[in-house]
Amino acid sequence: VARSVIAEMHSGFVALRTHLPMNVRKDYRAHGHDHAADADIARVIALWKDCRARFGSGGPYLFGGFSLADAAYAPVCFRFRTYGVDPDGSAGDYLRTMLAHPLMQEWEAGARAETASMPAADLYG
Repeated sequence: VARSVIAEMHSGFVALRTHLPMNVRKDYRAHGHDHAADADIARVIALWKDCRARFGSGGPYLFGGFSLADAAYAPVCFRFRTYGVDPDGSAGDYLRTMLAHPLMQEWEAGARAETASMPAADLYG
């Protein structure tokens, strides 16, 4: 199951990656959402809820303890915050847990210290 969850992140969610590029420094809550991106968002949330319900009893991550699956979804967590995606229930709890993880905090601090702008990640200004 973990392999399929990781594989889906690796090769799927094209609309999410295209219309909601990762940019930790921005607040794009009013941007990026179209039918295809929203369908990808719904699929991610469903996956998170399913993993937490079936395998998450041993901790707050997708399969309980922190794993490669969580690392694969780390950029999605930043995207969700940037674009104002606030899932309910266990998916929301998972998102907040991921964003509070010390490595995520370190990644965010490094991103915020950057001054360069990349047009591909600054689609909305």
